[in-house]
Amino acid sequence: MLSALRRPGWGLRGVGRARASGPHRRDISFKLDERTAHSSLDLSKKGTSVIYRMLGIDPTKVPQNPERFREWAVVLGDAAVSGGQHYWEVTVKRSQQFRIGVADVDISREGCIGHDDRSWVFAYSHRRWYVMLANETTPIRNVGNPERVGLLLDYEGRKLSLVDVGKQVLIHTLDAEFQGPVVPAFALWDGELLTHSGVDVPKNLRDS
Repeated sequence: MLSALRRPGWGLRGVGRARASGPHRRDISFKLDERTAHSSLDLSKKGTSVIYRMLGIDPTKVPQNPERFREWAVVLGDAAVSGGQHYWEVTVKRSQQFRIGVADVDISREGCIGHDDRSWVFAYSHRRWYVMLANETTPIRNVGNPERVGLLLDYEGRKLSLVDVGKQVLIHTLDAEFQGPVVPAFALWDGELLTHSGVDVPKNLRDS
């Protein structure tokens, strides 16, 4: 299913439908894919965190592979989802300007997530949360300042939800018109994001 959409050199791992190891497990485990990372982003050796470097690396010093984002500080996860329900979390307390969500596996590397209809994004900037789709921004009210958030993806239901992990509540759910496999997607312009995959859905949301 995925291989037909895979471009040469884009070594994504297919996840497909969720295979639960327990009654509330969403089976996605991923690392940040260094091959997609913009030259201003520094990934941890374990591939679970990303740090924004203002000066970054000279773009001529990084491999010029087709997967890499060239204009915007974006990095993608290395596992593609084409069905089922999946959940992961992101520690966001060390960044004040970022975007998190999902994107088509072959989204243009010239743009940024949230700029087109091939990515579905929650953004944080100026101490406020927003939904971003096709370069349109909609404020999310009464979010507070969670240090760690979750993303709950329902592929068949065409929904992506933002979760306050500390309070174990849904913050907001956006509708999504998925056309093919999607991957976790991240962009940031200061600080650090730390990803957590292979985790359980919070107790209060297990029937969501």
